[in-house]
Amino acid sequence: MYFPSLTRLKDYEVEYELIVRFDLWLSKLSGSQRKGIRPARFASDERIDYNIANELFALAAFKIKLLHANYEVYCPYCTHELVKVFSDIDEIPEKLKCNECGKFFNPYEFDEYIEITFDLLVQPDPDGFPKIKNKLKTNVFGSISSIKSSSKRSSFSVQELLISPLGKEEIEAKLFIPDWQAYNVAYNRFILSLADGVSTEEKGKALEAISCLILSFITFFRVDSTVHTLTNQIDVTVTVRPYFKYIEIPLLRVIKRRLLCECKNEDENVPSIWVDKLAAGIDKVDNCKVGIIFSRHKFSGDDLKHAKASQIEHARLNKYILNFPKTDFDLVHNNQCNILNFLDDKFEELEMRIARRASTVL
Repeated sequence: MYFPSLTRLKDYEVEYELIVRFDLWLSKLSGSQRKGIRPARFASDERIDYNIANELFALAAFKIKLLHANYEVYCPYCTHELVKVFSDIDEIPEKLKCNECGKFFNPYEFDEYIEITFDLLVQPDPDGFPKIKNKLKTNVFGSISSIKSSSKRSSFSVQELLISPLGKEEIEAKLFIPDWQAYNVAYNRFILSLADGVSTEEKGKALEAISCLILSFITFFRVDSTVHTLTNQIDVTVTVRPYFKYIEIPLLRVIKRRLLCECKNEDENVPSIWVDKLAAGIDKVDNCKVGIIFSRHKFSGDDLKHAKASQIEHARLNKYILNFPKTDFDLVHNNQCNILNFLDDKFEELEMRIARRASTVL
């Protein structure tokens, strides 16, 4: 193989014969041909379906890392007028101006005009050569089952990428980027803070540190580095990216633009007064509907009394307060959980409790 890493495409059920043809085709590119490659060129040269070529290039870029994706934004009002090229989807702004027609537009409202091209990152192995072995008669995304020509649209748009399973995986990978080594350090400090004789100040700081850290793993959260030490409050700004519309994030339905958190490292279950105080704080913050109480112990009571009952009552008023106790920090430490999914699960569980409470009252 000229590009040995392409053999990993077999892990994604790509036929070996197609891998060899792709490898040989890429090896023939030189100079400027290695930049701005369109999958349609490969599809045309090799007489295969355009959709198959698109999926093959996407795998080579996002899974194999042999290619790098470029995002070419074209004006929706002109005849294929290139406005700007971006090297990362996060760099695309929500407002661009076409110098040709002078009109402003939101690229994500015309995402079919954001086309993807690829740069080849690796030089071919001069000693490599294709060798056809056993062919795998399997599919990728249920579409690569045969090699055939097609008259379907030849360009590869962001819209096509992001509605595919691979595209959704790429978005999810961008949303949660953890530093587990840093988490282990913060977790050990938090555990040590639970011992007898540790100062109240250190108990509070240890919980604040690990809480800020796990929130920072969610890339669209910006954690305020100035923690209010008297109230143990953490303020988080939420940046909603335009491409979130392609995936399901239950928490984003209510999270708005701000998130308010409290840290309570106390040796008792969380009382209802803490839930009520955080709910009152949410009322004073613009664009905020969600709060989190990070604590040593869980909420007190059940759905009919104490903190858990207060949690439901506030949720019925569209103020959602989640609890993240020590047992959750333990789970994250032991299993390296995706924090965003973890919070999503908590939100969905709260919604189910609201429904059960409503049915009980009726």
